[in-house]
Amino acid sequence: MRSRFFSIAFFPLVICLLAVVAEGQKRSPPSVSIEQTIRALDLEAAKAILNRDEKGIARYFAANSITNNPRNGLTIGSTGVIEASRKGVIDYYKFERVIDSVQILGNTAITMGQETVVMKDQMNGPGAEHHRRYTNVWMRKGRIWHIVARHASIICGQ
Repeated sequence: MRSRFFSIAFFPLVICLLAVVAEGQKRSPPSVSIEQTIRALDLEAAKAILNRDEKGIARYFAANSITNNPRNGLTIGSTGVIEASRKGVIDYYKFERVIDSVQILGNTAITMGQETVVMKDQMNGPGAEHHRRYTNVWMRKGRIWHIVARHASIICGQ
């Protein structure tokens, strides 16, 4: 008799517990907050480049990152991006980035989209507007996300 009472009382308790656990899992899908974080970081990285913010560039680009730049060359590491900024190779009146896609793969995130830049530098045609496609590969180490690889190509004919 006692075991029957225990099983009758225990069964509703288990059902309630499972319902609470299931409800908790519905509320906070982790990939949504990671995607929002990456979208914000991607835009902040563009802002750091626009403002020639060396600390920001060092924050967003990994020391060992590699960029296939729109000048048909490679830029190595955050120091390479900072040096290109110091030399005026990267110097914009305007830098707008539109993120088309974010894909999260564990501790790696890939952003793809389009960029519009207006050049300041004489070498690159002051006032010239360039439209580009870009891909940034972000990697998380601990709690910090960095760009580890980037590709940017000027869209021909625009």
